[in-house]
Amino acid sequence: MPKAWSVIKQQKGFSVIEALLAAVVFGFLVTGLIGALVYGRASSASSGDRIRAVYLAEEGIEATRNVADASYTNLVDGTYGLTQVGSQWKVSGTSDTTDIYTRKATIATVGTNRKTITCTVTWPEASGATGSVTLTTQLVNWTAPIKQWSNAILAGSTTSTGTSSASDTDTIGNFAYTVLNATSNNFVITDVSNFAVPTNVSTVTLAGTPTNIFVSGNYAYITNTGDTAELQVVDISNPAAPVLKASVNMTGTGDGLGVYVSGNYAYVVRTADSSAGANELTIINVATPTAPVVVGGYNNNVQMNDIYVSGNYAYIAQNNFSNPMIVVNVTNPAAPTLTATYSPFLNFSNSTAINGFGNTVLLSLGSTLDAVNVTNPAAPIRLGTFTADGTVNDIGVDITNNFAFLATSGFVNLNAELEVVNVSNPAAISLTKKVTFGGLLNVLQGLSYDSSLDIVVGDSNIQSQKIVTFTRN
Repeated sequence: MPKAWSVIKQQKGFSVIEALLAAVVFGFLVTGLIGALVYGRASSASSGDRIRAVYLAEEGIEATRNVADASYTNLVDGTYGLTQVGSQWKVSGTSDTTDIYTRKATIATVGTNRKTITCTVTWPEASGATGSVTLTTQLVNWTAPIKQWSNAILAGSTTSTGTSSASDTDTIGNFAYTVLNATSNNFVITDVSNFAVPTNVSTVTLAGTPTNIFVSGNYAYITNTGDTAELQVVDISNPAAPVLKASVNMTGTGDGLGVYVSGNYAYVVRTADSSAGANELTIINVATPTAPVVVGGYNNNVQMNDIYVSGNYAYIAQNNFSNPMIVVNVTNPAAPTLTATYSPFLNFSNSTAINGFGNTVLLSLGSTLDAVNVTNPAAPIRLGTFTADGTVNDIGVDITNNFAFLATSGFVNLNAELEVVNVSNPAAISLTKKVTFGGLLNVLQGLSYDSSLDIVVGDSNIQSQKIVTFTRN
């Protein structure tokens, strides 16, 4: 009888391929676990480094505060390290080190009795990069006497090349920008950060004779008597080297007299011009300052001297006893329309200067300052008046809207060139302070309030004091 055989295969171990696959998988798992452990440790170390750096930066801020508490005069602008002597912190060198950390404290003036403190801590990271933490605060000299505009004083002055008097000034940040009634060396930029010793940083010549200026961003918009360049656009991003970037030739021959920039538009007012298509108010698109484009205008054949724009309305000071101010709707820049005229009772003066805040417009009428309510631009109403010692040539307003600064022709009664008036209640404007300087026949032609430094910068007809600074005391 035949026998049946059965063969049973027995697995005695892994094949070579299976062993290799297992080894690879195991390698991946081990590598992943090791990587996770290493990354976790590195992440924890990095997080710990940053936390310690934050502590050192916070300590640096408080240490600087301790330096100020000892004497506010210890806070001299610059970058320093910090060291502790006994129980008192002091600034020392340019940095200090603790273990792997380097700390620097930077002190910078941001206004009268105000300093910004920036503390930066850096350290080398394991990856080779540099870690960094920065904290900032502001310190105020609370022990300093409270300065008031009622004690306003002449702080400093400087002159400029040539013998021509200045025409107007505008300010932004640490610099004042002044145009002069001249055909050469007629644009001056002055560093007024140290307002006791203002320093000219550049003087350039613009073609023609500039008459007025408005600074916005990195550009100065300057009106001019030139018939081919009634508006000039100057790049002031480098105050030491301003560059003319564009000029606008307006229809007709009317001289540019005033300019105001709001949003993407520059609003220029000029002398009367009966030429066809000429506008005493010309609106220019300056969205691209280097390529300004005229978009519209308004013509009434009356000399317009100065302009203030708020919202959708332009308020214009002009040579017209009956209507020294007009209100123009500029909602559509291509087609501005007359909204209202302002006709104060028994007025016998043209208006040469205008400014405003909120719903109030301040208008010069010879030596009179009118406060006008324009809550309804279509119906301007006189709120109050103030009589200055001389013709009001320019008007500035402080950041609180409580004070107005009047540039006047002080030779009327030899009393003052700058008059500070309280306009917190426009219906009852009152004198705060008069400031005089120089000598006989002085004129403060223009001025500008610098909100960053809380000072007033003016320009005068005095050769040795063409650019002057005023401050609270």
